[in-house]
Amino acid sequence: MKRIIYFLVILFAVNQSVAQWVSPGTGLSYTMETLRLAAPSAVQSTISHHYVILQNLTLSAGDTLTLESSAETVNVANGVTLTVHGTLLTADRTQQLVIQGDSTQNSYFEFRFEDATPSNLSHIHIQYCDGIKLINSDMVIDSCEFDHFSNHVVSYMNCHPVIQNSFFHDNQVCAIQSALNTDGCPRIINNVLYNNVLANTNNPQINIGPGTTDTIFIIGNRIEGVASTMSGGIAITNLTNTGITKVLLQDNVIAHNRYGYTQMGYRISSEIFDNQFIENDLEVTPNNGGSGISIYGYENTCAAKLRRNLITGNLWGVTAINYHNVDMGTAEDPGYNVLYGNGNGGVDYELYNNAFSNMNAVGNYWGCDNDAAAEAVIFHQADNASYGLVNYLPINVIEPEILSFDFFLENNPGLAYPEYYNNLYGTITPDDSILFHIYGCVLPDITNLKPTIVKPLGVTISPSENEGQNFYYPVTYTASTPHQTFREYVVYFIIEAGIPDNVLTKINLAPNPVTQGYFTLENPTEEMLQWRIYNATGQCVMFGEAQSGTNRISTKMLKSGTYLVYIQKDNMFVTKKLIVR
Repeated sequence: MKRIIYFLVILFAVNQSVAQWVSPGTGLSYTMETLRLAAPSAVQSTISHHYVILQNLTLSAGDTLTLESSAETVNVANGVTLTVHGTLLTADRTQQLVIQGDSTQNSYFEFRFEDATPSNLSHIHIQYCDGIKLINSDMVIDSCEFDHFSNHVVSYMNCHPVIQNSFFHDNQVCAIQSALNTDGCPRIINNVLYNNVLANTNNPQINIGPGTTDTIFIIGNRIEGVASTMSGGIAITNLTNTGITKVLLQDNVIAHNRYGYTQMGYRISSEIFDNQFIENDLEVTPNNGGSGISIYGYENTCAAKLRRNLITGNLWGVTAINYHNVDMGTAEDPGYNVLYGNGNGGVDYELYNNAFSNMNAVGNYWGCDNDAAAEAVIFHQADNASYGLVNYLPINVIEPEILSFDFFLENNPGLAYPEYYNNLYGTITPDDSILFHIYGCVLPDITNLKPTIVKPLGVTISPSENEGQNFYYPVTYTASTPHQTFREYVVYFIIEAGIPDNVLTKINLAPNPVTQGYFTLENPTEEMLQWRIYNATGQCVMFGEAQSGTNRISTKMLKSGTYLVYIQKDNMFVTKKLIVR
């Protein structure tokens, strides 16, 4: 499976088609309001705090423009270029300022930063723009939104920008792009890139060329494609054999693109840790793409280390092409990558070593629990003598487990009342019960709680942790693996006795253990109570009502074992353990 990818070189052309205003470069400081007064032909105001830029505008070296917090919108006329040689500051903003072009035109405005360190963009929403170009400008872009750009959103040359906490969506080409004949080491952290490359050109959402001695950081981003069948996730390339490119790709979710991550060329060294590559299958011709991860080396200096990645639903799991130095795990340092459900044409392709180089891939999960099944989804020298050999034994097998099950206040605001409730931590017992003990007479709202579940990579949980559940009664969760093993856990809330305000804590079941085929339930209230009996798997096996006073309940239909009895009155309940012999 050989894949050809074409990348475009950025051209940084200057717009000279309209009149322009240039600041004097004498150390002046402007706001949008004082800029309007200084350049009335270039900047006008329709109403208070709303501005229109009608001409090319250049902020000269030495001058500063602060986009003050009172400014609300800036409209930029079609074809205008905003150039910053000085310093643009926005870091004091807490509310978004909208800067937008004319959406009715085919050509929008352009933003250029040249030798503009230490400029920044913070809490700015830019739309209907032709692109933001950074040249020799190590600036910070933080908490911004970019949409409906007609070209690459952020392009950089000879600089190391920090781009974080921002939202790129519905743009025609790449979200972040570097020139391929220059170098730079951006830090791309905690952004959301969604539905870009709408022009359906052969571009990834992040397209980066050679780096320097520093590291390119791509951490904590979500990169998702939707409409474009040609939109890739991330591409790192060094096609000219210049510089040294180091990459840390960690904690990203890359989903629904033409491919997930591709690395191509010379002298690239990447660490690919703890990412999720999910359903990158938009490529209509599998031989042209569709890999979760693809390493295409022009020589063995194209290196990649993969650890603890989830790779599923792609046309190919991991592909290694030509020459490479790929490490997916060794005996001393297992990979713990989880690969399953990757394939096309009815065939599973979890790893395809279409290369001359050998590869270590020890300690990974391949969607199965035995060596023969793993061999069937790994394509290497055993399938074609011209391929490199993959050392993949021993494999790692995941188990259907829940490692922790908790409720956190940030996801469940109902836990804030009463005041002494906050986070609730579950106790997992040897019989796969998950217990929550509540001490008090007034319950928090547990009718729609969403748990936080820790599980082995690759294990799925049903119902999902995003679905709220009513935990007044036991709820069963099923953990499952891709190779079809299952385990059920039952979640119980238990009210502890000893709280005098809750009359239900005075209820007693006797005898306990039950040996004569019945027990009595004393109802100390003057109202009817509801009771339910649950077995060890969380099934309700009996239910009924208890009148005030003594209630005799038969256990003849129950098998010997341990049960939980839930007794409820309005928003209060208690649970009692009942043993039947």
